[in-house]
Amino acid sequence: IANAAVRHAIQDLQIQYFDVAPEYGDGVAQERLGPALHPYRQHVFLAAKTMYRTERESKQDLENTLNALQTDHLDLYQFHSISTQEDVDQILNKENGAMNTFQLAKAQGKIRAIGFSAHSEPMAVQMIQSGLVDTCMFPINFVAYHYGGIGQKVLDAAIEHGVGVIALKSGARGRLTSQSGEAVTVPKKFHHIPEWKRQEMIHYPVVTSPKYYTWYEPEDDPEELNKLVLWALNQRGVTAVLPPGTMELLDGIADMLRGESEVPMLSEEDVEGMKRRYEEMDIVPIFHNRTVSGTKVST
Repeated sequence: IANAAVRHAIQDLQIQYFDVAPEYGDGVAQERLGPALHPYRQHVFLAAKTMYRTERESKQDLENTLNALQTDHLDLYQFHSISTQEDVDQILNKENGAMNTFQLAKAQGKIRAIGFSAHSEPMAVQMIQSGLVDTCMFPINFVAYHYGGIGQKVLDAAIEHGVGVIALKSGARGRLTSQSGEAVTVPKKFHHIPEWKRQEMIHYPVVTSPKYYTWYEPEDDPEELNKLVLWALNQRGVTAVLPPGTMELLDGIADMLRGESEVPMLSEEDVEGMKRRYEEMDIVPIFHNRTVSGTKVST
């Protein structure tokens, strides 16, 4: 399945950006992506992540990921799922923080660029302002922006500091509920996920879509999904967008953008129609600034 999916993405859809993390399937995703991507490695941009915050643990995680992906370097390596001040402080700790691993790996040619993914806007801004990162992966999502108060501060900081923004979850409608999603069973131990993250999954339970196997509700109307992606791409500062994490919704987005030298624009009428659509749905934004739980979901 992985071989066919990668071949379809590259040969049929002309996709060149691939992003993975050890946390996806507790190591399974990167173990399958490595062999599938191997024939195309020199022609794609490959990004990966780590949830480990210390120098020692992140160093081992990086080596595991390079081995699993069957490559000698990553085009982008990212701190995964930054949500708290503790995350930022540990990563940037000059004595034993994970940033030490990243900077050394960059000097050695094992990674080409340093980035991070985050949910908390204040933490994302701090990472951008550190002057040590090249990219920021953050939820630039229509519903979260308009009804969750999330996104603009990150875009402003990224523009000011010359940091590229990768729009996360652009194609999401909102959060699943216990009624609309299926509960995720948290195992007693993970192989590639830190214990603090396992505890977070217990205290902030995640549910997944029974249809798409995503932990959020994706927009599955093809026309409306394309509008969400275009809205994110049209935000000043955004350089790339990650589509919904399901192959079923990927082809339409690729068809819309393939061969375009510039991102198509949305009309004011389109944007107003989108506002009406999601107001009427009365959904909870996938990310929001109302409570701490608004940032406690997995990337």
